[in-house]
Amino acid sequence: MIVIDTSVLVAYFNTRDIHHQKAKFALESVVNGRWGKALLPECVFIETVSVVKEKLSPLAAIQIGEHLRRVHHFDFIPTSDLFRSAWKEFQSDQTSRLNFTDHIVAFMARQRAGGKILTFDSAFRDIPGIVIEQ
Repeated sequence: MIVIDTSVLVAYFNTRDIHHQKAKFALESVVNGRWGKALLPECVFIETVSVVKEKLSPLAAIQIGEHLRRVHHFDFIPTSDLFRSAWKEFQSDQTSRLNFTDHIVAFMARQRAGGKILTFDSAFRDIPGIVIEQ
């Protein structure tokens, strides 16, 4: 298992993103079962469609959101049960560049995916127990 981060999804759907080709390869690896099931946290879905709406268009955000909801290679994971634990980590993190969503992703990765995150965000390197995949 592996947790998908927003950075990979945005790069995949935005052909002008510097990481677009790497994102295509990474998501092909998900489809080919390299890590088994990919976990799509609810907060990553929200962040992805929000960024896509801003960078591309409202219609693109809706279409991509519908696509992400149907992809059978992803398990959509509600994140409300992780809120308190991730919030405590976020509050105690005074040095990294990770936002609150990133802390939820890291918490979920450690809890359910052996620490593995599919991401282009190098700030995850600062978090103990996290393995960055690309």
